[in-house]
Amino acid sequence: MEVATALKAKWDLDLKGGMVIGNPIPTEFEMDYDTITNAIETALKEAEENNIAGKKVTPFLLDKVKTITAGKSLESNIELVYNNAKIAAQIAKDLADINK
Repeated sequence: MEVATALKAKWDLDLKGGMVIGNPIPTEFEMDYDTITNAIETALKEAEENNIAGKKVTPFLLDKVKTITAGKSLESNIELVYNNAKIAAQIAKDLADINK
């Protein structure tokens, strides 16, 4: 309800711009810090060595990190998306309740 209240106040005051809502991954789906950091650093190094640039960087990094982590990074990202959708739905419900 706090996020919805803040959003409504922002809109009521006609403030411009967006609002960033931080939503951490649920603990049970977190990856070990060293594992994910090493995977990202390795993938970045390989991208640079192979002159991967522009719009090809993100898909390359995601695929490389997924490979290095044996798919665990993909599973974590999927769970993060599910959790973000759950939080977004709750915010939408709260906004609807506020505006009744």
